[in-house]
Amino acid sequence: MKKVLISAIILLCMGTTQNVSAQKENLKDVESISFYGIDFSYAKVYGADESAEKFIDVFARINDLFESEPKKYNAGKAFGIMNTELFNSQMRKEAGKVSTRNLFIEENKYSITDTEINQVVSKLDKQGESKYGAVVICGLLNKLANYGTFTFIVFEQGTNKVIFQKEVAGKAKGFGLRNFWAGALFDAMKKLK
Repeated sequence: MKKVLISAIILLCMGTTQNVSAQKENLKDVESISFYGIDFSYAKVYGADESAEKFIDVFARINDLFESEPKKYNAGKAFGIMNTELFNSQMRKEAGKVSTRNLFIEENKYSITDTEINQVVSKLDKQGESKYGAVVICGLLNKLANYGTFTFIVFEQGTNKVIFQKEVAGKAKGFGLRNFWAGALFDAMKKLK
């Protein structure tokens, strides 16, 4: 029974690796993207003492980093697509509309679903000349374990078809609430490659 279980786990892991590799292959012909920033509409917080209002403020300020610190928070570099136009004003506005009622959760497990990904992509007001768009969706912000999860998405702007998605966990670090969670984003962006 152990051998069957171990074999099943190995096959599952191989399939996951092949799926990510196949998705990366989808990006090889992508020459440019319109980047929309970080969507926090499905973010969940676990183990934090700060108020929901403080998190909402931080969500907008994290999206500001793509403009104020473009060399550090470089979406094109993270996705491996150097020709990137930034259109994050939608996400900065949407951050203030995040529901505070369901922001905090009691369990430290949460992942963004395909349905939520499709909802985020379809609601975007598409901009730019690029055939492709990209967005990052924040998932779980786990204060007790000092990490945040972010799902990186590339999609066809005309059809909303997702051609790449990958959830990456980043280690949170930094002084102050914004810098702490921006540190998790930065670490996840470095790991995406």
